[in-house]
Amino acid sequence: MDAAVPAGDQTIWLDASSFLSSVCNELSVGELVHGENFRLFEAMSALEIMDPKMDAGMATTGFKTFEEAIESGAAPIELTIPQLVDVFDHILACEATWQNGHALAQTVFSCLYLLNVDRTAPNALLHAFCKTTRASCSMIRTAIALADIHEQEEDFITMAYGLPVEGEGDSRCLALLNTVEEVVARQLRGCKGGLSTKKKSLEDAEPLQDDPALEEGYCHAILCRLRFRKALYHILTYMDKPQGRGLEMARKHILVALSELQNIRSSSAFLSFGQAPDSVVESKERGSTASGRVAIGFDECVNRRLLAPTPPRSISILSWEDTLAYFEKLLQDLDRICSLPMTLGLEEILQFVMDYQKLKPDLFARARLQLLLLHDGKLLGRDPLAIALVKVFNVPQSVMANDHQTQAFTTQAARVTKQLLKIMCTNTAWQRRKLGRILQDWGNLLQQSKVTRDVSIEGSQLGDEVIQTENMLTAWVAEQTCWVVRQFLMLGFQLDLYSLSEFCMVYWYLDHVLLSALHYKLAKESQTTPAIDSPDSVKKKGKKKKGSAALKQPKTPKDGKFMYSVHLLQCYSDLCKGFIWMLTALTRDRKLLHRETIFNTEQEVMLL
Repeated sequence: MDAAVPAGDQTIWLDASSFLSSVCNELSVGELVHGENFRLFEAMSALEIMDPKMDAGMATTGFKTFEEAIESGAAPIELTIPQLVDVFDHILACEATWQNGHALAQTVFSCLYLLNVDRTAPNALLHAFCKTTRASCSMIRTAIALADIHEQEEDFITMAYGLPVEGEGDSRCLALLNTVEEVVARQLRGCKGGLSTKKKSLEDAEPLQDDPALEEGYCHAILCRLRFRKALYHILTYMDKPQGRGLEMARKHILVALSELQNIRSSSAFLSFGQAPDSVVESKERGSTASGRVAIGFDECVNRRLLAPTPPRSISILSWEDTLAYFEKLLQDLDRICSLPMTLGLEEILQFVMDYQKLKPDLFARARLQLLLLHDGKLLGRDPLAIALVKVFNVPQSVMANDHQTQAFTTQAARVTKQLLKIMCTNTAWQRRKLGRILQDWGNLLQQSKVTRDVSIEGSQLGDEVIQTENMLTAWVAEQTCWVVRQFLMLGFQLDLYSLSEFCMVYWYLDHVLLSALHYKLAKESQTTPAIDSPDSVKKKGKKKKGSAALKQPKTPKDGKFMYSVHLLQCYSDLCKGFIWMLTALTRDRKLLHRETIFNTEQEVMLL
């Protein structure tokens, strides 16, 4: 009986040690002893005591508190230059790991120096780097939270758990960084100069370390890391400006960051010089620093209790090569965003987002794209979406001023379009789920456009203009609905959601959607609204005379561009038909065998 928990009137403690010892030999992996009322729901929400991955209160080998770690000397302020470089490298690795979906407490703020940046003031290099890192992380966290396109606990964790993410005076971090950068740059110039220059440099600035033969290499290693940190901060600052005003300057700093990243990569050979060959190889595979040494001043167990009540995740900090690869891809993705022309229309923006998603950008890059597209709820920060849609619809001003139903339709269309743009910036899996849900909204919008046409203004001078406008609105909504359905079906291929037996059915749906999109594109251009027909009826209508309205090439200023999109849709439709015929032929020749599903037959799946 446990003396720490006294027994009450309704409680009787029994010693179960012998029982547990006897069943331990009989239990296999995955089995547990439980009561009759312990069901699956309780098992999913239960915590396994004494499991380091589940029990947040379990005693670990690390320090329990920040004060205990500082008193033990785990984070000294006086660091040698090799140690300082290792700290810089491991902070970058932790930052890359954090942006890949892990908690701040276990990544960036596992650095004891970042938990109290003011304590690093005696070390100017460390103080400037830590202060700029904290300011950059705060800007990244704010941008992702504002975009709201992430899934908690999967894409990104915005919770700070009470950590000092924002500090007083972080806005002046750039001045500190410029100061130490100038000091190191002057020292590097002195090392590269002649004898007289070296003597003058030694008089003006104190060497970073004692060995003159290694001074130039360490100056270069420190300087490229400071400049990379500075370039990242500039990129975040300029990309945060509204209406894309800072995109040009951001691109210049992206080039600087990519250049400094190559310098950081080239410094790895110098920093790992003198290490044992085995340790260097191991560092390239698993180490988080360029030298292969373990950086001091880090302990992920210090913030372990801040993660309660959720069990702490078992994470692995990215290796040094993976860290460099991550930042290189991130900079390339941000450069692609900065190249976005600010004069694009809605259709061109949707196509840009689709092409951009093919690059598989990380969350922060997608968040920056979403904030650029919908800054303050305005398309590219310029016009509200309702006004942008009026330009797309080409609605006469007289209709917008007098027809309240068209105004209401435009407002509803702006809301749905805003949701679509936001969904297109999410990850692939979430994007498909959201597209499946928003499809109902586009269907309702299509029905609303038909209702508007039925109650149009009659007997007035605006009657013809209202009918013509509503025909265009219906055709536009139907075309966008087909676009959403097509994107929904295509994402299933990227996510490997379809079995081999479903390919013919999916391609048939795609063919149907593409033909409908082609049908409504022609209808919108000719300002007529045909009824929604099946693919067979659309195909029959397409075989009319050459002078029919369905196949008549519209003579507009955008004739070449319009016909290109028409031919592209027709080619996609023909490809779907070709895939259907090919799969059918291979199946009939028994060259393509369908495996029987384990849980459901194909007929049962069709009924679901």
